[in-house]
Amino acid sequence: MRMVQTFLWIVMGLLAVQLILLAILIFGKQKALKRQRKIAWVKSQVMPIYRKFIETPEQKWLEPQLPSNKSIRQAALEEMLIGFQETYKDQEERGRITELAERHLAPRYKSILKNGGWAERINSLYFIEDFRMASLKEDVFAHFKGLQKQDDEYWQCLRAAAILQDPKVVDVLFEQKTLSIGFSKELLMRMDEELHQRIMARMFMKDDAPENLLYAFIMLNGERKSERFFPFVEKMMTDERKEVRIKAMKSLTHYGKISEPQKLSAFFISIFWEERMYAAKLAGACKLSDFKEQLIHLFTDPVWWVRFSAADNLQEFEDGNALLHEIASTSEDAYARDVARHMLTKKGGGNR
Repeated sequence: MRMVQTFLWIVMGLLAVQLILLAILIFGKQKALKRQRKIAWVKSQVMPIYRKFIETPEQKWLEPQLPSNKSIRQAALEEMLIGFQETYKDQEERGRITELAERHLAPRYKSILKNGGWAERINSLYFIEDFRMASLKEDVFAHFKGLQKQDDEYWQCLRAAAILQDPKVVDVLFEQKTLSIGFSKELLMRMDEELHQRIMARMFMKDDAPENLLYAFIMLNGERKSERFFPFVEKMMTDERKEVRIKAMKSLTHYGKISEPQKLSAFFISIFWEERMYAAKLAGACKLSDFKEQLIHLFTDPVWWVRFSAADNLQEFEDGNALLHEIASTSEDAYARDVARHMLTKKGGGNR
């Protein structure tokens, strides 16, 4: 009998715990819903006024009354401004969105960076980046300098500082030797041409650029086809480091041009198969018909990727398809016949 009573007490205790947890969940849900209703109400009151400011700033308008509750005010403004960013793409309109963020959110974010919890700080850093809040540039970098570990907050500080065009990020890129190519590229994508110019100038003056930064700089400017940095990228094609040369050749394929085609000749007979492959790619991308014979010679290369690139890029020329047919039919080299036939089948036998 005592065992049954004990069992019943245990069951009742577990049931009581479950009921308490359910009550807590219901209370939390109701509280969250109440908060969201308040935020939605604030947005409904102020959005038409701020929308008018963004669309017709020349007209007179009165600043709407915002709630005294800091948390509700911040959340309502953040949601509203993010929504505006999705709607308005014009630079002047975007500038007015930033103006609103600076006016109403900058003091709050500044306080959070100094005294807020980790989650609050990192969320604020994302919004500072989204809204391009230049007034907080010094605060962001000061906060970055005080961080002790390289976690999400550390990386987001750098992203925000880069989008705010803080020149001190250039020093970080050169000093932090362990930054990955991908993250270096992330920062470079957020920086303007003036900061890119600083980076390039430093690379010319000093040989202290981490290789990952150099790779990212070469790759990004090639992908963007940035004319201002074309001479630098082209110069890197003759760098003493193999990986730098390869990254430069790959970027030049994006540009689709090379100012001194004769420099490409040596790469067709390089001891490194990657350079022979990119020589073929570059000859095709730049339509360098003087190198058709070198391309045909690469059909016999021992590395399949080189043979494939040579065949693929031969078709960039008007007579490329005819040359493939000729090689497939008459070449004495089995590798050459095979890759020519493969390309004809792959492309359907027609010119591109």
